[in-house]
Amino acid sequence: MPPSVEDVQKLATQPLLSGEVSPLTRYAHLLDGPDTIPVPRLPQDFRDGVLSVGVLIDGQPYAIRGSRELVSAEEFGALNYGLSNVRFSKEGMKRFLGGNTISGPELLERLEAFLRRFVVMGEDLPALLALWLTGTYCYTVFEYFPYLALRSPEKRCGKSRTLDLISLLGFNAHQPTASPTEAQIFREPREDGGVQIYDELEGMTGDKERWSAVTSVFNAGFHKGQVVTRYRKTGQGQQKETFETYVPRAIASISSLETTLEDRSIMVMMQRLLPGQQTERFSLRRLDHAAQVLRDDLYIFALMMAPTIAELYDEAEFPGLSGLDHRAVDLWEPVLSIAAVIDASGGTGTLTKRMTSLAERLGGERASRSADDTNPAIIEVLNECLGIGLEAKISTHNLSEKIRLRLGWDSLTPKALSNRLHPLGLKSTRWRGVKENLRGYVFTREQIDDLAKRYTPDTPGTSGT
Repeated sequence: MPPSVEDVQKLATQPLLSGEVSPLTRYAHLLDGPDTIPVPRLPQDFRDGVLSVGVLIDGQPYAIRGSRELVSAEEFGALNYGLSNVRFSKEGMKRFLGGNTISGPELLERLEAFLRRFVVMGEDLPALLALWLTGTYCYTVFEYFPYLALRSPEKRCGKSRTLDLISLLGFNAHQPTASPTEAQIFREPREDGGVQIYDELEGMTGDKERWSAVTSVFNAGFHKGQVVTRYRKTGQGQQKETFETYVPRAIASISSLETTLEDRSIMVMMQRLLPGQQTERFSLRRLDHAAQVLRDDLYIFALMMAPTIAELYDEAEFPGLSGLDHRAVDLWEPVLSIAAVIDASGGTGTLTKRMTSLAERLGGERASRSADDTNPAIIEVLNECLGIGLEAKISTHNLSEKIRLRLGWDSLTPKALSNRLHPLGLKSTRWRGVKENLRGYVFTREQIDDLAKRYTPDTPGTSGT
């Protein structure tokens, strides 16, 4: 007859017999010592307060460390390293190992000036882009690193040129890709850990199965330690293979993206140049030397300052973010940690405040907008056009101006306006005016109330009646 539950409980709790070795003593030799430490990850690794980056010297892999050491990858203990896209020059390495230091405020000023030569962006956005680029050189310091998503109402608003600049200056950055595969997105981080850059992603959304596979990898890749697993066929059968997906990513699109993808991004709206605004012609050949100096300085600054950035990131609270949701705070803390370190080392001392204000503004837009994040503001304008009436007629020009001013854009062409309103079921039409035929939009109270219920659920659908 088997023992009862009560008998087993008594045996389990009774003291050991005199002289019997305790289980802890018996197995102590297996449990002594530190827990297993993950293998170093080149091309970028941060542990024990030291940042290390992988480099190739005469074709051989090495790790250059923030402690101003240069060790072979084998001595460093790194496995599965890929250094195909490293751009730390020998001259830059000599400068770092020789004790060269980089001023954070001066580096940020040069980065901003370089970016402004080739793209026109709103106030403080070049500083944001410069800080984000700096963060790509030490992203393994952070638990989360935000994607940078560039949006615009139409083409030729500077998105592709901005991606070219990120490709030129980002850590081990790739060339922009228009239609990535799922395998490309999760395999490249192992190859070189570099910034992934994707242009015109709106072209992929039509293939739902492929888009779903791609976004599933994107959704994991902004969080340190996240992996995807795949099985491959070998002589011994199916073997599981694990891929780390955590790297910085920059994405450009005209239309809105998957909500979960935008939720992992700092969103920047790009606009066309105003008449009279000009930028320099972008030439990789002519910019090669200046870009290499900036990349070397970014490497040196990151290697020097990663411990300080990490300490501030782990301990600091940024009160200006208190109004944002937790995910938005996760996205902005790396940017603000770098900004705070730069402020502490000189300069104007206002960078953190500027970035906090920008985070509040962009975060507020993020919280108040739906998947197509301009819809609530557009519906508000349409509602105002109705006033207390049941129908409104407004010319394309006048409606464009009203929406442009509400969204804070520099311009909004008739075609861009049509692209915004067509998904809402509003199409331009013609009607007979007093002196001439007019083209514009005709809509009713019933239509706008219905849109308000669908896209602005916190706004009463019958306002203005």
